[in-house]
Amino acid sequence: MNTELITAMVAFIVGFLPNAAHFEPSAAPAAVPVVQASVVEAERSVVPGRFDPITSPDVGEHCADSLGSDGISEFFANPIGSFQGADYQRATRLDDGRVLWTFQDAFISGTLVHNAAMIQSGRCFSLLNSGPRSWLLADQTHHMNQWHWPFDASTVVEKDEIHLFVVQMNETGGQYLTRSRPTAMRRVVLDASTLEPIEIIDEEPTGDDLYGWSVTSDDAFTYLYSHCYQQFGFDGLFGFGECVEVVKLARVPLGELDAPREYWDGAGWVDDHQQAQAVIDGTWAFSGNNPAQVRFDGDRYLLVEKRDDWWGSTVEFGVADTATGPFEHSASIDEPLKCDPSACNTYFAAWVPWTDTDGNHIWSIGHNRWNGAETASHLSTYRPTFHTIDL
Repeated sequence: MNTELITAMVAFIVGFLPNAAHFEPSAAPAAVPVVQASVVEAERSVVPGRFDPITSPDVGEHCADSLGSDGISEFFANPIGSFQGADYQRATRLDDGRVLWTFQDAFISGTLVHNAAMIQSGRCFSLLNSGPRSWLLADQTHHMNQWHWPFDASTVVEKDEIHLFVVQMNETGGQYLTRSRPTAMRRVVLDASTLEPIEIIDEEPTGDDLYGWSVTSDDAFTYLYSHCYQQFGFDGLFGFGECVEVVKLARVPLGELDAPREYWDGAGWVDDHQQAQAVIDGTWAFSGNNPAQVRFDGDRYLLVEKRDDWWGSTVEFGVADTATGPFEHSASIDEPLKCDPSACNTYFAAWVPWTDTDGNHIWSIGHNRWNGAETASHLSTYRPTFHTIDL
């Protein structure tokens, strides 16, 4: 591993702790409505337009000038009310035309919280956090010791619900992000109209494979792509775990997130998650870490990922005719750094659920600084940028 990057990562972790302005207060665990996943009868859902233009009205507290990649980049380049910066930007198209945005670590009014969300209607955005605290599961958060990071989401039209996958993380190292382990997967069910949580569902354990990292649907099935999310401290102090190389795939009937899952075993669909085989591995783009995001555009399955996560220098794109692949490598783009690579980095690329006026797909990427002492004092770096690609 590059020694300059190791030195920078040390500075990130060591410098982060005393320089993060204010921290989200820890809370003692409180009673939360948690239920075990169960099989239920669900009506067939309807898949909304996957990359259609945004047609919802301009309603919200803060509005972008336009929804092209330049317009959204400019919008996120500045504070959005009390929202000052965040990473792991994900956008889920809702059935009423709005877009739910979720983020992992975010700065809200100078306070570092472990998850945040916005709702977008038309060109306008409103923050869903109630003050400087985590949007979800704040009462089960112990700052930098136990927290909850959002993964991807799926809508269930007939029930007027959004099912958001969330991973519980626990720090098992000496300091934040030195050895952060995923310890539980949950689904937070939201009312699709009010965005209020309805219930929290404990996901059945599937080993290191965390299904729900990326979610997409075609006309018959909802697909759950996995990622083990072992980022730091697994191969030496700052290396990722070996499992991050592998992406596996589960499916349920369209929108039936409580239904028994089937897993791709390389030749067909089986009931046993232990037989699941990779649909993406280290041979794809020669990446040792594949935090892939996949979306079905009505014709093909589109893949975007930042190669090797924090440590790579390119963004990779692929296309496939089926959810199981194979994904044909279609493009490689140099990471769009905000400053010199000795100071700045990028990670986590994702799709935006609409195209620009020329029909090009829009993708986003997160940004940070290697020296954690500089993150809170350079929050203009800690904001996503948006770009286009013609696939």
